[in-house]
Amino acid sequence: VGVVDVEKVLKESVPGQAAAKHLEQAKAILQKGMDDLSAQWKDAPEQERNRVLAEGLNALNRQMAIEDSAARQVVLKIMQEECAKWRKDRKATYVVARQNLLDADNSVDVTTTIIKAMEKRVAHFADLPKVDVKEREDVKKDEKKENKKEDKKDEKKEDKKSSNKKK
Repeated sequence: VGVVDVEKVLKESVPGQAAAKHLEQAKAILQKGMDDLSAQWKDAPEQERNRVLAEGLNALNRQMAIEDSAARQVVLKIMQEECAKWRKDRKATYVVARQNLLDADNSVDVTTTIIKAMEKRVAHFADLPKVDVKEREDVKKDEKKENKKEDKKDEKKEDKKSSNKKK
């Protein structure tokens, strides 16, 4: 029988630390997306802005939970493979998570052995998320109107120049 402290493996193993770094990067990307969204909606009516920002925050939290779960699964898979190797090498019957035991003798704790075995493993995580903040529709319409006005002004200036040249 072997006992493994899963939380300790997730925190202290090389793949676990790589997962933490990956999650920090994902969080930074998602936070930048949220900041961009907030900046884009800063001048919108308060009720609409609050609705959009709440939706954005919910999406950010959902994506972060997905990222966290995926990274955790990568580390747990590596841990499980190393536990299986340890069990076969020792001809042990099973390996149990410490969190599932009420009490166990420390002599059966193989957490450090599993963490050391995991040092040689490289964790492969999913690509970091990409955040695309869509431009506000009302801003697009206003910009188009503004561009049309400027185009008309430019046309009028050109017309005046060409009529002045003819004189």
